[in-house]
Amino acid sequence: MNSNRGWVLFYGMELRGLVTNEALISTSGIGSGAIVVGLVCPGDDEGAVADSLDELSSLLETLRIPVVDRIVQRRQRPTAHCLLGTGKVYEIRDIAAEKDVGLIVFDHQLAAPQVRNLETMIGKQVVDRTGVILEIFSRHARSNQAKTQVEIARMEYLLPRLAGAWTHFQRQAGGGVVRGMGEKQIEIDRRRARDRIAKLSRQLVQIQRDRATQRRARSKELKVAIVGYTNSGKTTIMKMLTRVGIGGCDELFATLDTNIKTIDPRTRPKILLSDTVGFIRNLPHSLVASFKSTLDEVSEADLLLHVVDVSHDKYRDHIATTQGVLAEIGAKDIPSIMVFNKVDRLEDHVLPRILLAGWPGSIVVSAIKNTDGERLREHIYEYFKKNFVQARIAVGVEEQAVQSLVHNYCLVLETDYTNPGQVIFSIQTTRPVMAKLTSLGVKETSQLALGEG
Repeated sequence: MNSNRGWVLFYGMELRGLVTNEALISTSGIGSGAIVVGLVCPGDDEGAVADSLDELSSLLETLRIPVVDRIVQRRQRPTAHCLLGTGKVYEIRDIAAEKDVGLIVFDHQLAAPQVRNLETMIGKQVVDRTGVILEIFSRHARSNQAKTQVEIARMEYLLPRLAGAWTHFQRQAGGGVVRGMGEKQIEIDRRRARDRIAKLSRQLVQIQRDRATQRRARSKELKVAIVGYTNSGKTTIMKMLTRVGIGGCDELFATLDTNIKTIDPRTRPKILLSDTVGFIRNLPHSLVASFKSTLDEVSEADLLLHVVDVSHDKYRDHIATTQGVLAEIGAKDIPSIMVFNKVDRLEDHVLPRILLAGWPGSIVVSAIKNTDGERLREHIYEYFKKNFVQARIAVGVEEQAVQSLVHNYCLVLETDYTNPGQVIFSIQTTRPVMAKLTSLGVKETSQLALGEG
């Protein structure tokens, strides 16, 4: 295959422009699998680099691509030409040929020229960590919103990589000036890509407006968002809490779309639970930006359930990564409950007690145990009860809409019909709902925060 044509296919382009639905990683030519490559520079933690390569291997497993070998180079600094030293690159080329490997994956963000240089030197597909994550997101996107978000991030990733796609059409003019069809076609493709990004961005703005309208309609409900590192068990936790058949699976980024369910339809005030996209170290900023509308469910929540897979050796690093992303999206100050999951996989039976002592208000569960679902549900209820207000309010008998609001968004403890023309309710509710009732002219006879008096 012509190397230039291979480059065109790899980045999902054809001679008449970008094809947005083609894979970033062509699995048809990967041979026996992939080689993952890492770089250790002075000051880097070699253990952290090894863990990151383990995670990269898991990302490739999600794409059903086996990892055949792992190569790490220690250097004083990365090279601008091909990240690694030239000798190491040719060593990778020889190993790839010997083991029939067709894909080389770098656990480091590569510039477009570096990818082109590496592919020329090795003669194989080369992709970086960001490309792998984007490919997983592309395959897992289901809703129109997720597909639009992923395509924007994907196009922004591809845009700077167009430069090498048309070099085989260039011609050498007199005086050493390179002109020709290739140069023109690059500009055409860049313009098409930017136009496509602009169109998708406009579509996403409209989707965001629709989602914001939906969130405003849910403003009186209590909102709980599940967050955490990818594959920590968030979807299984949601299934356990809501008793609905949401399919969780043991692979990275299985959930990209926000699912919103009621914890228990009988609960007043109603508590809505949302499952969100998982976080991961070195999550591409383009994806964080593209998924902002999805992550708005997190930033507007009343409570976060921070789910942690305590059976993972690096669970503390996962906590730090999640907290970092929460800070990036402006959600670090939202109250949260640490939910230490997968305790059934632990061999250390002392660790749960250490976790509970280290994180006051946390809970240790196994998402596969129904009894733990009941405990977690009560844990959430108790959190909100501490922040409810208890009041006696008077509502006119003719004010049916206000009475409906009371029954839908308040826990009614007692109803008194003895006052002519009025219904006296003893309620527990949230402060925003209480403020809404007051704005509607409801007369408050007494108010007491729970736990006071």
